[in-house]
Amino acid sequence: PPRSTLFPYTTLFRSAVELVNAALYLRRPLLVTGKPGIGKTSLIYAVANELDLGEVLRWSITTRTTLKNGLYDYDAIGRLQETQRIFKEVELSGKKAVNIDEAIDIGQFLQLGPLGTALLPSKRPRVLLIDEIDKSDINLPNDLLNLFEEGSFEIPELTRISKKVPLVEVRSYDGMDVPIKKGEVSCQNFPLIILTNNGDRDFPPAFLRRCLRLTMPYEQDATALKEIVKAHLGDDLFTQDGEKIKKLIRDFIDRRS
Repeated sequence: PPRSTLFPYTTLFRSAVELVNAALYLRRPLLVTGKPGIGKTSLIYAVANELDLGEVLRWSITTRTTLKNGLYDYDAIGRLQETQRIFKEVELSGKKAVNIDEAIDIGQFLQLGPLGTALLPSKRPRVLLIDEIDKSDINLPNDLLNLFEEGSFEIPELTRISKKVPLVEVRSYDGMDVPIKKGEVSCQNFPLIILTNNGDRDFPPAFLRRCLRLTMPYEQDATALKEIVKAHLGDDLFTQDGEKIKKLIRDFIDRRS
C-alpha cells in the first residue's frame, strides 16, 4: 500500500522512518510507546512490508515470560522417554550399550522461539515484534541487554554434546529446519527489533539507553482520523457515505474530549 495510507501524520512518518533506519544501522532495538490501539503493532508490519523483510516474528509478553521462552524450548521429558525406550530395546535385543547422544536426534526435542529465530544467520535482517514489554517481569528488560549487545546466544543442551554431535538440526519458530553448530546461534545481520509499550511502567535506565525511542501521538484531529478510516475501509466508503462518516468522526472526537 502507498506510504501515505500507512502513516496519516507526515511528521510521525518522518520520525518513524528516521528511527527505523537508525535502528537498522546502529543495531539497536526501537521502543515504541503509545496508548492501546494507536497503531504500534501496525508500524512493524508496515516496515516489514515496505522493506520486504519477510514474515514478522511476534513474541507476546506476559508477567511469566522469561528470556529462555523467547530463545528456545526444550522438551526434556520427551527426550527422557525416548532414552528409556532405546535402552529397553537394547536390553531386549541383547546388543551392546549405545551412545545415547548419537542414537537420539536431540534436535527433534528443541524448537527455537521468536527471539532465537530472529538471531539466526540470514542475508537480510529478520523482523521481531516484542509485544507489550511493559507487562514483563521486572528482570526481563535487563536480561535482554546482553543479548542486544552480542547478537548471539548459546543452547547449553547442544553445547554439552558438541564434541560428539557438532551439528544439530532444530525447528525454527516459523517452521523451518535449521542447522545449529556447536550449540551457538549468532546473527549475520542484526534483526530489526521493535518493542511496544503502553506507557504503564518505567524501565531501567540502562535498558532505555540501549533502545531508540518513538512515541506515537494520541490526539489525532479530524483530518488524521479520516485518513485512518480510509486506510482501513477504502475510498469507496467515503464516496457512498462521506457525510455520515464525517459526522461519526466529529462525534467521536467530541466524546473523547
